[in-house]
Amino acid sequence: MTESWSTRWYTPLVVLGVGVLVLLGIALAGVEVLTAAVPRAVTPRVWTTPLARLEAALEEGDSGAALAWWREAHAAALRSGQWEGMIEVGDAVRRFPEGTVHARRAYLTALFRARRQHSLDGMLRAADAFGQLGDRDVLAQALRIAEREAGLDPRARQRVRSAADRWLGVPLTTERGDSRSPRGAEP
Repeated sequence: MTESWSTRWYTPLVVLGVGVLVLLGIALAGVEVLTAAVPRAVTPRVWTTPLARLEAALEEGDSGAALAWWREAHAAALRSGQWEGMIEVGDAVRRFPEGTVHARRAYLTALFRARRQHSLDGMLRAADAFGQLGDRDVLAQALRIAEREAGLDPRARQRVRSAADRWLGVPLTTERGDSRSPRGAEP
């Protein structure tokens, strides 16, 4: 005769072990959900030290060392995930011959990060950087992104309009095709 599986001496241990594994899996899933909802800790401005060393190298006339420090600052700013670092790195590389291309990439990264972080300050700072580069197309796009972020907040919308007036001198055209002017609707 064979003994039933449920009457064997180790059955309660197996059931207990499976229960513990299931509870452990649920607990780990809960921890994952809770930690995913926590915002990332703001890292210190790790790109500032390499940028300070870049400045010192430029003052000494060592462009090779300055470029190496810029690369270090760029990597640190990329790792940080913050738009501020990309703006500062873009500003620094503009001091080099042919640095405009690298600055433009850094400013684009800053714009996308600011948009992802819903930072109107970051979007407007990136727009200003494109204005300084003379890139009116990307400037206008950055201002449109900032305008969408501003939503219905009158102060935020005024900040975007001020930036548009400063850089473009003409009102922004929205996606619907209507133009906005400080004087109101135009005929």
